Amino acid sequence: MFFRKKKQHSMQVKRIPHNDGIDIGIELVSGKDSQELSLPLSKEEIENYYKLPGFQAYVCWEELYDAGLLTDSRLSYEDYYQLLDEETGVELLEQLQLPVEEMNVNGELKLDSLPELAELKLVLKNENAQTIDRIGRRNGAIAVINQQLFLLPGKVYELQKAIEAEYETGYQKIGVCQKLANEAHIDQEDFLENESYHVVDSYDLEMKVHSPNHIELQPVGSTPDETTVLGSPSPVTTYKTSNKRDRFVRTEKISRDIIQLSKKRHITGEEVPLFFENPLAVLPEHDYEFDLEAFSERVRGIIPIEKVRPYSQGDSGIQWFDPEADQPATYDEDFLRTLMEQHPNEQYIQHENKWIYLDPQMRKNLLEEVVEEDQSLKKNFTLDIKDNETDLEYRLEANDTEQVQEYQIPQTLKADLFDHQVEGFQWLCHLEERSRGGLLADDMGLGKTMQVITFLLHQKNQGKLSPTLLVLPVALMENWIEEIRKFAPDLLSSLYIHKGSGRSKSSAHISSYDLIFTTYDTLKIDQLLFGKINFQSIICDEAQNVKSHSSQRSRALRAMKSEFRLAMTGTPVENSLEELWAIMDFVQPGELNSLKEFKQQFIEAADYEGLLKAIQPYYLRRTKEGIFSDRLPKKEIKDPIYVEASKIQKSISESMLQTKETGQIAILNMLMRLRQLYGHPGVIIPEYETLPASEVPKVKEVMSVIDRIKEKDEKVLIFTEFRKLHSIFKRLFMEKYGVSVPIIDGNTANRQGVVKEFNSRLGFGIMLLSPKAAGVGLTITSANHVIHYTRWWNPAVENQATDRAYRIGQEKDVSVYQLITRDAQNFPNGTVEELMHELLENKRELAENVIIPFDMRGVQEMVSSTIISNYSKQLEQ
Repeated sequence: MFFRKKKQHSMQVKRIPHNDGIDIGIELVSGKDSQELSLPLSKEEIENYYKLPGFQAYVCWEELYDAGLLTDSRLSYEDYYQLLDEETGVELLEQLQLPVEEMNVNGELKLDSLPELAELKLVLKNENAQTIDRIGRRNGAIAVINQQLFLLPGKVYELQKAIEAEYETGYQKIGVCQKLANEAHIDQEDFLENESYHVVDSYDLEMKVHSPNHIELQPVGSTPDETTVLGSPSPVTTYKTSNKRDRFVRTEKISRDIIQLSKKRHITGEEVPLFFENPLAVLPEHDYEFDLEAFSERVRGIIPIEKVRPYSQGDSGIQWFDPEADQPATYDEDFLRTLMEQHPNEQYIQHENKWIYLDPQMRKNLLEEVVEEDQSLKKNFTLDIKDNETDLEYRLEANDTEQVQEYQIPQTLKADLFDHQVEGFQWLCHLEERSRGGLLADDMGLGKTMQVITFLLHQKNQGKLSPTLLVLPVALMENWIEEIRKFAPDLLSSLYIHKGSGRSKSSAHISSYDLIFTTYDTLKIDQLLFGKINFQSIICDEAQNVKSHSSQRSRALRAMKSEFRLAMTGTPVENSLEELWAIMDFVQPGELNSLKEFKQQFIEAADYEGLLKAIQPYYLRRTKEGIFSDRLPKKEIKDPIYVEASKIQKSISESMLQTKETGQIAILNMLMRLRQLYGHPGVIIPEYETLPASEVPKVKEVMSVIDRIKEKDEKVLIFTEFRKLHSIFKRLFMEKYGVSVPIIDGNTANRQGVVKEFNSRLGFGIMLLSPKAAGVGLTITSANHVIHYTRWWNPAVENQATDRAYRIGQEKDVSVYQLITRDAQNFPNGTVEELMHELLENKRELAENVIIPFDMRGVQEMVSSTIISNYSKQLEQ
């Protein structure tokens, strides 16, 4: 009787190097038969293969795929070398049986032709002086010797690429390759040793100031020789010293630049200050490599430019102001008017060794303001605006400064604010400080008017109130005046109501007031009058009154000039989402793109969730019930799961404390390492990477949670910012559960594709995500469990991360889990995880009290400060 031996199945790595990268594949081997697998494996394939020897190699292969580093299974050598700079990357390459140590080589660069042909050859030898091309073969960065792969040094690979690349001239090619050969410590044959080529591919511009109305631009190289080459008519310049020659070669791009520069080397007259303000206006064909900001700052100290603009100063009328010097200018109107009349077509005028910039609006004011009543108002003219309806023609950028500060309630406010009103006031100040507009969309009865009155008092205290325009329905005007009289009487001293037949026809007179009230229809009629005024703020109450974007009300409002814009309405949409677009195109022009794009992106796609996210930085709405209460299932934040640190973790944390590190940076680094340690010791100590889950309490507990989710045949999202944890978890979870575990972090190139694949798979699934990289822009409603494995500093970021699953389209109740490690032995006052949890929960209500929260990025600094204070005390003990 014969017994047939059972075939052994395994998964093996297949590696094929090419000139530009290495193909990586996984084969399913059964005896003498093999089958090449494709990425990604199906759920059924993973379930069949995950217990086979070599499965971890597949996991690493898939990890490269998740990160977008594979193109048709090929890993480029550029990405290969970049992976070598990362600890996790080295481990991935090792699992895939790829070399991670650079080969010791030496060699010689040879020239096999005349210099102008530049036929170069690189001969490499190993440490035994064997020529590599004789004992093996080279494919890009990989040398194959006796069927074993060796990795060439990165600089050698760069040199090899340069030899194979195309150049403008042979001289340029030799120059580039000689430079790389020196960096790679590669010898050069005698001819190349004695004949050095240098490529001039960059330069600086220096200025010689002859007078305030005459400067000269001079190209300067990194060495005196290069400077000489830049001024030479020939693109190649040779210098000979003893037996050696140095040849300097200009690139075609640099030669073109020099030719263009020579046409405008001397800049004179009014073009001097114009060049400092906008070099492109003087040299439209330029392609010069110099730092315009540094250039401009340096020159202004030599040739002053004074910008004179009008501003209103109480009863004294129009004054003149230089915003660059931040102080009044010492000119009277007659002097400035005379300058303008003498130079009718010039904006820059030289006077007493400096340039005066005459603002066009000031010119118009001085030369035309003598007519008290604007004659054009008698005509039925309207302002033609860039309406952003078909194309995005006008966009107003916001300041993204992250600094968050507390604003004091003005002492002149004669009212006690509710908490949500204080919050709204802070939000308004926050927006104005950052040059952002806002849409205050609180439900009726929550006191929008009071929040804005408090903001107006704050602006008055800051000297930023005059002039401010309030546009509102006539029926609300008396209510506003009564509210101001009762709670902010200081605002009454300079308040002007612009309505009726006796209203002013002078822009200067109107702008001399702190507050100007008018109606939507009056603004429409007097839009040319108001359009001249530079308002500090424009505030619209019941902003839905602008109605259609094509209405004259809407177009007039959007034509106004202001530093800050606020729309107030409890019903931003009455009939159509186009009404919201019209309001937002006033609040922050361009933020919702053109109306045409808005319709395609949000209206036609019915993407209401996406719309809410788009307006989030400018939108504050509080309602009594919450706007999502009837759209989404319940979201249950589970009680925290506490675990006690393992012996290994306690030992490591104890050794950290014994270092007695001091200083803020050192303590912050320790806090990060402690967070990583409690997540998994292998994150900070590689030899612990393969610890079984039973020896890492947090991992053991998270797998218990996952086991329960798997029993329900549901999906889970696990958030942590530590990429090493992603890698450990991916290998651990795929080996235990036999499912694909995709990762989305800052390196994931195809986030939407990864999500689509994950959402399409039925049943149980796990995804690993970074809260910052994956916290926005993704809809993963196929999952209804969220685990915050390591906490993020800002509860709003965690909420956004949770909302990847808890959003429109979710059909199941969403469960949110938090795991916290205790270590009473070393941290009796609480571990970093315990302290973070306590502080984050204290701030969660603030982060959740609006559907679209305002910017709370400052919470991270506050949390960090509190934790540092706690640990500093413990370190002192």
